[in-house]
Amino acid sequence: MARVVVTGATGCLGRALVAQLQARGDHITAIARQPQELPGVSLYSRDLATEDVDDLLNGAQIVYHCAALSSAWGSAAAFEAANVTATWRLLCAARGAGVRRFVFASSPTIYADGRDRLNLIENATLPARFASHYARTKHESEMLVRAADQPGGMRCVAIRPRAIYGAHDRALMPRLLQAMRRGTVPMIAGGEARIDVTHSRDAAHAMILAAEWAEKVGGRAFNITSGQSYTFRELLDHAARMTGLSFRTRNLPYGLAIRLATALEAWQRLRRPEFEPILTRQAVMSLGRSMTLNISAARSELGYAPQVSLEQGLRDYV
Repeated sequence: MARVVVTGATGCLGRALVAQLQARGDHITAIARQPQELPGVSLYSRDLATEDVDDLLNGAQIVYHCAALSSAWGSAAAFEAANVTATWRLLCAARGAGVRRFVFASSPTIYADGRDRLNLIENATLPARFASHYARTKHESEMLVRAADQPGGMRCVAIRPRAIYGAHDRALMPRLLQAMRRGTVPMIAGGEARIDVTHSRDAAHAMILAAEWAEKVGGRAFNITSGQSYTFRELLDHAARMTGLSFRTRNLPYGLAIRLATALEAWQRLRRPEFEPILTRQAVMSLGRSMTLNISAARSELGYAPQVSLEQGLRDYV
């Protein structure tokens, strides 16, 4: 039984991770920005960018850092604070408390560059300019974590789970279902872009494996998916069968979509910057350009094996 700290504990990934750690019998201290109910867990409300957590890390052996501002829209300052500053402060506090292992939930959004990118390995070339403030700050945060790895001291590992969905998902599936309920779903590039997804239980399991093998793989990052890719159209069809929703599709060429998103973002920044545009550049790149990840390194070095199929994951979600 280990003493662990989980940040972002009330999010989609955080909740799945807490459930698996509870099943292992670990003693869990959970941190979230907003207070919520987590049965059987000591949950504390802290803003990691501005509030100290030293008292919560005393005696902890492992920190699982899931907290982040995860969005396609927001100010540079907000992303910098929630992702970079918060991660740096948490790393410093963990090192000071004698934490032995630090596992960070990064993001494959850092790979997006407006092109189709298939079977990407962890050292694939990154874009000169990231697709969003989110992608940029997740990359900066990951670099901080990996640079903090210290043989003989705190070992640090990052995972890059692709398109997490599952119970308590507030991003991927809700947006998909909302588009379907409107009746007409825009198909960027005909809906033929390939996407691989990751169920929250698989992503949580990968984080636990990263902690177990941190002594061997410290300082590295690992791609994580559920092991199979789908076109956007196939994802919609799966969701429609599970929910009984019917919808029409309308093709939206990629070039037109990216120009429209650019214009909408510019208008929104001028008029109503607090609200996300109906279409963003990050969304266009995510849905209109293929991106699939190679998870061979996670399989061979962490012993990772996806457990949840898309059909099972969608059934559980519905």
